[in-house]
Amino acid sequence: MKRELKKRQPKFECTVFLDRTHGKALGTLLRRVGFDVKSIFTVYPRRKHESTSDPTWIARCGEEGWIAITGDKRLETNVENKQAVIDAKCKVFLFTDSNSLPEEWAAAVIVGRQKILDIIRQNDGPFFVTIGKQSNSHVVRLRFPKMEEEVIAVPEGV
Repeated sequence: MKRELKKRQPKFECTVFLDRTHGKALGTLLRRVGFDVKSIFTVYPRRKHESTSDPTWIARCGEEGWIAITGDKRLETNVENKQAVIDAKCKVFLFTDSNSLPEEWAAAVIVGRQKILDIIRQNDGPFFVTIGKQSNSHVVRLRFPKMEEEVIAVPEGV
Protein backbone atom coordinates (compact mmCIF):
# COMPACT_ATOMS: atom_id res chain seq x y z
CA MET A 1 0.00 0.00 0.00
CA LYS A 2 2.79 2.41 0.91
CA ARG A 3 4.52 1.89 -2.46
CA GLU A 4 1.31 2.52 -4.35
CA LEU A 5 0.88 5.88 -2.64
CA LYS A 6 4.48 6.83 -3.31
CA LYS A 7 4.14 6.15 -7.04
CA ARG A 8 1.24 8.58 -7.31
CA GLN A 9 3.04 11.46 -5.62
CA PRO A 10 4.13 14.18 -8.07
CA LYS A 11 7.88 14.69 -8.24
CA PHE A 12 9.25 18.02 -7.10
CA GLU A 13 11.26 19.40 -10.03
CA CYS A 14 14.46 20.20 -8.16
CA THR A 15 16.64 18.80 -5.42
CA VAL A 16 16.29 20.19 -1.92
CA PHE A 17 19.28 20.39 0.43
CA LEU A 18 18.58 20.38 4.17
CA ASP A 19 21.20 21.52 6.66
CA ARG A 20 21.53 20.51 10.30
CA THR A 21 18.42 22.43 11.40
CA HIS A 22 15.85 19.76 10.47
CA GLY A 23 17.83 17.52 8.11
CA LYS A 24 16.89 13.97 9.11
CA ALA A 25 13.23 14.13 10.12
CA LEU A 26 12.18 16.79 7.60
CA GLY A 27 14.00 14.95 4.82
CA THR A 28 12.11 11.74 5.54
CA LEU A 29 8.77 13.53 5.46
CA LEU A 30 9.49 15.38 2.20
CA ARG A 31 10.78 12.25 0.45
CA ARG A 32 7.49 10.50 1.22
CA VAL A 33 5.62 13.04 -0.90
CA GLY A 34 7.93 13.11 -3.91
CA PHE A 35 10.73 15.53 -3.00
CA ASP A 36 14.30 14.70 -4.00
CA VAL A 37 16.15 15.48 -0.79
CA LYS A 38 19.83 15.66 0.07
CA SER A 39 20.66 16.29 3.70
CA ILE A 40 23.93 17.44 5.14
CA PHE A 41 24.10 14.04 6.87
CA THR A 42 24.03 12.13 3.57
CA VAL A 43 26.14 14.54 1.51
CA TYR A 44 28.80 14.69 4.24
CA PRO A 45 28.54 11.24 5.91
CA ARG A 46 30.42 9.70 8.83
CA ARG A 47 30.46 12.82 10.96
CA LYS A 48 32.03 14.93 8.19
CA HIS A 49 28.94 17.12 8.46
CA GLU A 50 30.12 18.21 11.91
CA SER A 51 33.20 19.91 10.46
CA THR A 52 31.59 21.15 7.23
CA SER A 53 31.27 24.92 7.29
CA ASP A 54 28.20 26.71 5.98
CA PRO A 55 30.11 28.28 3.06
CA THR A 56 31.26 24.79 1.99
CA TRP A 57 27.79 23.30 1.68
CA ILE A 58 26.42 26.55 0.24
CA ALA A 59 29.01 26.32 -2.56
CA ARG A 60 28.02 22.69 -3.14
CA CYS A 61 24.36 23.67 -3.43
CA GLY A 62 25.28 26.25 -6.05
CA GLU A 63 27.43 23.78 -8.02
CA GLU A 64 24.75 21.07 -7.97
CA GLY A 65 21.80 23.43 -8.54
CA TRP A 66 20.16 22.38 -5.27
CA ILE A 67 17.90 24.71 -3.33
CA ALA A 68 18.72 25.08 0.36
CA ILE A 69 16.01 24.94 3.01
CA THR A 70 17.08 25.89 6.52
CA GLY A 71 16.10 27.52 9.77
CA ASP A 72 19.56 29.08 10.18
CA LYS A 73 19.11 32.83 9.82
CA ARG A 74 22.88 33.33 10.02
CA LEU A 75 23.02 32.43 6.33
CA GLU A 76 21.52 35.83 5.61
CA THR A 77 23.11 37.84 8.42
CA ASN A 78 26.65 36.45 8.69
CA VAL A 79 28.96 38.23 6.22
CA GLU A 80 30.88 35.07 5.23
CA ASN A 81 27.70 33.04 4.70
CA LYS A 82 25.98 35.81 2.75
CA GLN A 83 29.01 36.16 0.47
CA ALA A 84 29.01 32.38 -0.08
CA VAL A 85 25.34 32.55 -1.13
CA ILE A 86 26.14 35.39 -3.54
CA ASP A 87 29.21 33.65 -5.00
CA ALA A 88 27.37 30.33 -5.47
CA LYS A 89 24.17 32.00 -6.74
CA CYS A 90 22.44 29.85 -4.16
CA LYS A 91 18.67 29.76 -3.72
CA VAL A 92 17.95 29.77 0.01
CA PHE A 93 14.58 29.27 1.68
CA LEU A 94 14.59 30.23 5.37
CA PHE A 95 12.11 28.99 7.95
CA THR A 96 10.81 31.73 10.24
CA ASP A 97 11.96 29.72 13.26
CA SER A 98 13.99 26.64 14.06
CA ASN A 99 12.02 25.61 17.15
CA SER A 100 8.95 24.14 15.45
CA LEU A 101 8.54 20.48 14.71
CA PRO A 102 9.74 19.06 11.38
CA GLU A 103 6.17 17.93 10.69
CA GLU A 104 4.99 21.54 10.84
CA TRP A 105 7.70 22.65 8.42
CA ALA A 106 7.05 19.72 6.10
CA ALA A 107 3.42 20.80 5.91
CA ALA A 108 4.47 24.39 5.10
CA VAL A 109 6.84 23.24 2.34
CA ILE A 110 4.34 20.78 0.87
CA VAL A 111 1.51 23.31 0.81
CA GLY A 112 3.87 25.95 -0.59
CA ARG A 113 5.56 23.72 -3.16
CA GLN A 114 3.96 25.45 -6.17
CA LYS A 115 4.94 28.92 -4.93
CA ILE A 116 8.48 27.64 -4.26
CA LEU A 117 8.68 26.27 -7.81
CA ASP A 118 7.37 29.54 -9.26
CA ILE A 119 10.06 31.51 -7.41
CA ILE A 120 12.80 29.12 -8.54
CA ARG A 121 11.66 29.22 -12.17
CA GLN A 122 11.49 33.02 -12.24
CA ASN A 123 14.75 33.77 -10.42
CA ASP A 124 18.26 32.49 -11.06
CA GLY A 125 19.67 33.35 -7.66
CA PRO A 126 21.22 34.27 -5.46
CA PHE A 127 18.21 34.90 -3.26
CA PHE A 128 16.66 34.38 0.15
CA VAL A 129 12.97 33.56 0.63
CA THR A 130 11.13 33.20 3.92
CA ILE A 131 8.88 30.20 4.53
CA GLY A 132 6.35 30.75 7.27
CA LYS A 133 3.61 28.64 8.70
CA GLN A 134 0.30 30.22 9.49
CA SER A 135 -2.84 28.82 10.98
CA ASN A 136 -5.03 30.19 8.22
CA SER A 137 -5.62 27.03 6.25
CA HIS A 138 -8.42 26.01 3.97
CA VAL A 139 -10.66 25.37 6.95
CA VAL A 140 -13.18 28.18 6.81
CA ARG A 141 -16.67 29.33 7.76
CA LEU A 142 -18.11 27.50 10.74
CA ARG A 143 -21.83 26.83 10.31
CA PHE A 144 -24.41 25.29 12.60
CA PRO A 145 -27.33 23.41 11.07
CA LYS A 146 -30.85 24.44 11.98
CA MET A 147 -33.99 22.56 11.25
CA GLU A 148 -36.58 24.63 9.43
CA GLU A 149 -39.60 25.26 11.59
CA GLU A 150 -42.43 23.04 10.58
CA VAL A 151 -45.40 24.87 9.19
CA ILE A 152 -48.54 23.41 10.66
CA ALA A 153 -51.54 23.83 8.46
CA VAL A 154 -54.58 24.91 10.39
CA PRO A 155 -57.82 23.72 8.84
CA GLU A 156 -60.10 26.51 7.73
CA GLY A 157 -62.91 27.37 10.01
CA VAL A 158 -61.20 26.22 13.17
